[in-house]
Amino acid sequence: GQTIRAGDKVVMWYVSGNRDERMFDDPGAFRIERENVRKHISFGFGIHRCMGNRLAELQLRILWEEILARFERIEVVGPPVRTPSVFVKGYTELPVRVVPKG
Repeated sequence: GQTIRAGDKVVMWYVSGNRDERMFDDPGAFRIERENVRKHISFGFGIHRCMGNRLAELQLRILWEEILARFERIEVVGPPVRTPSVFVKGYTELPVRVVPKG
């Protein structure tokens, strides 16, 4: 822990979220199959949890169901382009090729 005294300035550094080696094995790797995947703080935590969290999850589930129903596979064909931000870690582009079923 860290002692915060009256008058100290505090900054929330979103980029450091989910990087605690005590919480996540190999925190720099993208692994959605982690046993404790629900403990990530991408959507906040507790009373500060994002109200749109479940909507975002639902949208992604529907998106992948529809994509997988129509395409045999998706191949990454180029390097990802990261979002230039200290507020959020994400991507703006990921070149892919989709292979139709049949």
